[in-house]
Amino acid sequence: MSIQGGQYLDQAGNRVRRWMWTNLSPEPHVPLSPIFISLNCHVGVRILAQDKIFVSFLAMGRQAKFNMGTKVQVSASGQLSPPAQLGEDELLLLAFRVRILQLFDRMRGCLNFPSSEQWNKIQPPMYLMTQAVKILELCMAADISDELRSSIKAIVNAQQL
Repeated sequence: MSIQGGQYLDQAGNRVRRWMWTNLSPEPHVPLSPIFISLNCHVGVRILAQDKIFVSFLAMGRQAKFNMGTKVQVSASGQLSPPAQLGEDELLLLAFRVRILQLFDRMRGCLNFPSSEQWNKIQPPMYLMTQAVKILELCMAADISDELRSSIKAIVNAQQL
């Protein structure tokens, strides 16, 4: 969780759900009910308030508690600064990362469906298509050359063989 929102991850670390806070004003809008989560027999989480989030560890009859909560002060303008623009290297790395993940998914599909007739029917996972679109949007917003922009577009949208 952050001042902007939060996300929920599965056990493999893949994002399952993401949310953004609709109102960033510091006063509470809805009373918070305490939340108690037992992650396993040794780790628990208690959320009592924004500044009272406790993670507790239990081992050999002893317990350690850590307060992970904090009060976040919203700036006077109430608006968050825009994220820093990515440089050329970061955009290229993101594009190659998506391309490599696309190729891994394609190889997995070819192993699962050895018949070449099925290869063209296999679509990449939705999260890869979403990442590709986001990278292309970042390219449009970034101050990069048209040549680099078209190269990144070709990397992300490369045709599968």
